[in-house]
Amino acid sequence: MALFYYRFTLDVILGALVAAFLLFVVMYSYFSSQLSEYQNFIFYLSLPASNVGACRSIVTLCVAIERMVAAYVPIFFHNYRQHCPTVVILILAVIFGLTEDVVLYGFCNFHLNIPKNCAAFGCAINSCFLYYWTTHKSTIFALTFIFSLLLCIKLFIINNIMKTGGVELSRVNRLALIDAGMVCIFDFLPSFIANQFSTTRFFSFQNIGPYGAVAKLIGCAIEAFLVYRTMRKGKGSSTVENSKTIGRNSKKKINEIRVN
Repeated sequence: MALFYYRFTLDVILGALVAAFLLFVVMYSYFSSQLSEYQNFIFYLSLPASNVGACRSIVTLCVAIERMVAAYVPIFFHNYRQHCPTVVILILAVIFGLTEDVVLYGFCNFHLNIPKNCAAFGCAINSCFLYYWTTHKSTIFALTFIFSLLLCIKLFIINNIMKTGGVELSRVNRLALIDAGMVCIFDFLPSFIANQFSTTRFFSFQNIGPYGAVAKLIGCAIEAFLVYRTMRKGKGSSTVENSKTIGRNSKKKINEIRVN
């Protein structure tokens, strides 16, 4: 569950950054002439959000891989999971998020020069980094979808054929599937559209604005609601199961006393 808590923390940070970015974009759209000298804030607010989003995508991918391995080879997972500490995964995810800045300034030779009608991160960066940005996001999200699909297949077999799924296992896997589903819908699709159709007029960032950021914020809100319901339902199921266990133990002790 530690990876989920890291993921939730990143969601809070990302949500705050995206909300600040969208607030400035809305203000800029209404007061563009007054805020023209502050247009660079579009880039300064969206780049940290992109870094956190990249870090978050790696954590999500690791969650999908972890759940898939735990479902298919549980003994191997139980014996060797401790050899890969969760904090190491988080550090690698943070490093991956910061590599965006290295690629942007070191390899793509970026110089900040935002077009006048630009109000999104996609049109504030150059074509070199846009290609890297959309490609690595699409790749990570596609891998997340593949591992999540494998997990779905295994869970279907466990729950409907073998009928051996426990409450805690179901709760953790359900969180992983919610996580992956939100990523595929609200992260992968906008990145795929940006990668394939950003040069067309309709899907250009200058025309419809930061649709990727809006999708992320909506996805975070929906996921927070679904996770809250899942955690609450899981606690209720655990309480009921514990009550049943206590009741069975009490009846057993009473019967033993009567026999004696």
